[in-house]
Amino acid sequence: MMSDYIKVFQHYKPEILKSFLETLNMLFTSMILSLIFGLLFGILLFAFRKDGIKENRLYYFFISSVINIVRSIPFILFIIVMIPINRMLIGTGFGVDASKVPLSIIGIATYARFVEQDLLSMIPSLYETSYNLGASKSQYFRHFLLVEARSNLVLSFTSTCISLLSYATVMGTIGGGGLGYLAMSEGYHNFNYKLMWILIGIMVLLVQVIQSVGQNLASKLDKR
Repeated sequence: MMSDYIKVFQHYKPEILKSFLETLNMLFTSMILSLIFGLLFGILLFAFRKDGIKENRLYYFFISSVINIVRSIPFILFIIVMIPINRMLIGTGFGVDASKVPLSIIGIATYARFVEQDLLSMIPSLYETSYNLGASKSQYFRHFLLVEARSNLVLSFTSTCISLLSYATVMGTIGGGGLGYLAMSEGYHNFNYKLMWILIGIMVLLVQVIQSVGQNLASKLDKR
């Protein structure tokens, strides 16, 4: 039984390696952009909310609405809608590079909402403590709020990365390639279920690695 899977793996080894690298390529770019801009927009949502330290209901409504719209569109339809924007931004609507655009946008929206929730979960007296110590609002964010929330932020980013991996499996819709596309095109549609299960196994292992790294890092950063 196992020998059959080994033979299939050996036969499709070049395709599996190529698809694995395509998945990592898509994930790396979307993860970096999600971390940077998701954190930024999450902080802005926290600051602009009602009774926030920089309350601005108009800005909050605009940012929150855009995030809600992005997250409410089924991802398979979102990919199709983004094709003209992909062409405008990078000159092509298809391929691995084009896949990075919708992945990054959904990652940013997802992580921004996580960041807002993580910051809201911090104890309300944290701002008062920083104020009594003479900290400015920017110092409150950098030296108090983000430091206190860093463990939760890492765990939320870990969940975002795992979601991005799931989203990446359907990027074959625009020729994005990756493990999910190979599993569907060569595995499921060609009735090569052994290959399909091998690829599923690789994706499960990848999720385990991401989760393990995220949890270990969060534990080390948690000083509470």
